[in-house]
Amino acid sequence: MKRLLQALTATAGLTTGAMYGLRKVKENRPLDFSRARPEELVFPAGFRFGAATAAHQVEGGTVNNQWTAWESVTRSDGRPGIFTGENAGLAADHWNRFDQDLKLMQDLGIDTYRFSLEWSRIEPSEGVFDDEALDRYRSWCMKLRAAGIEPMVTLHHFTDPLWLTEKGGFENRASVDAFGRFVEHVVPRLADVVDWWVTVNEPSVYTLMGWVIGEFPPGKNDPKMAVRVMQNMLLAHARAYHLIHELDTVDADGDGIPCKAGIAKNLVPFEPRQWYNPLDALGTEILDRFYNLAPLEAIHTGRLKLSVPGQAHLDVVHPELKGTMDYIGLNHYFRQLVRVNPLNPKNALENGFDDVSMKSDMGWDLRPQSLYDALLMLKPYGVPIYITENGTADGDTPDARRRQFLLDCLYAAHQAIEDGINLRGYLYWSLLDNFEWAHGFSARFGLYRVDYATQERTLTAGGGLFQQIIAQQ
Repeated sequence: MKRLLQALTATAGLTTGAMYGLRKVKENRPLDFSRARPEELVFPAGFRFGAATAAHQVEGGTVNNQWTAWESVTRSDGRPGIFTGENAGLAADHWNRFDQDLKLMQDLGIDTYRFSLEWSRIEPSEGVFDDEALDRYRSWCMKLRAAGIEPMVTLHHFTDPLWLTEKGGFENRASVDAFGRFVEHVVPRLADVVDWWVTVNEPSVYTLMGWVIGEFPPGKNDPKMAVRVMQNMLLAHARAYHLIHELDTVDADGDGIPCKAGIAKNLVPFEPRQWYNPLDALGTEILDRFYNLAPLEAIHTGRLKLSVPGQAHLDVVHPELKGTMDYIGLNHYFRQLVRVNPLNPKNALENGFDDVSMKSDMGWDLRPQSLYDALLMLKPYGVPIYITENGTADGDTPDARRRQFLLDCLYAAHQAIEDGINLRGYLYWSLLDNFEWAHGFSARFGLYRVDYATQERTLTAGGGLFQQIIAQQ
């Protein structure tokens, strides 16, 4: 155990005495959610309310990316790539039903819609572009603007074209150039109708789920490669950020600023499972640094420091990364508890949920205090914050857990603003029920319930609450 403690401490760059100063999250003001009242949630003027989706999860017909290929994989433990054995297929058929779904957005009253461009549709073969597909996305942006809804466009949301995957994907530094070429093609075509850009969605999730945990493609457990992938994803973000500012010089929304670009960063407030256990406290710091802080600090300062205990270490300066966030997009769903198991040195860090909180259909703790905690983690970066994803999976009818969690999360956001956090908007995940990556259609995240047999959409109770709160602003 002593050797394990020394290795973890060295990797984290800490002394044992410093471990007890790591309890930042626990010191935050605990919120009293019994005080959450829908009618009292009035946000500052100009606060954005919206919803979000991702192309592969809702569009249908995205057959040329690595996720579709993953649907036919059998994992080493015999399970299918998609745990439910399903394939995305038509998903919510958003590609063909956008006009119908736009009407649903108007009924909700949202003023912002975040969606992603499916790279494999627009560039189906390397260097060959399908401008009809890009023109359809352009038409969506025009229709959104006509309806008074701001388009927020995500350039990379987990999916890679098969031709890129065959060349090693983001394991290969050439992926940064490939992504740059894609950005150079799409931004000029959308510049006059789009001001808000998300470069890359959740690089930490993309990296850890694909190259450490193995739940996402390519299903590996290779921490050294994970460090390389994270580095390349962040460099792709930087390339996109600079290209957006070079190519988008048109102010589409009339606010005097032609474009705003940022990253959508998933944050997980980690806490020691046992606060008095120094190993758990140190393991918490290691996870927090790798997953939460390292990407943000790299974008803020240009210095990328990534460590996986005993397996990989990177400390490098990329000047092109520094200052590449006009805003931070916060994606947040839960906090996690960390335990260090000295009897399992190959996988000593164990993170999971508590035994008392109500759970979503994904098994995640429904603990809205963690949204407030995540927002406070972003205060030092000094840029506006937009919650670009927050929500829960609730397949019940009525969806009482979604309704309560949404109310409590909006209360947490409201309290954060009162405490000086520069929060400018809240986008719920998701507008529609969707194909939940490795979990298929088993999770219902939508404000609108989708009957996949008929493609009928039905407003949920949670959606009705969101509609009510938006209407009273």
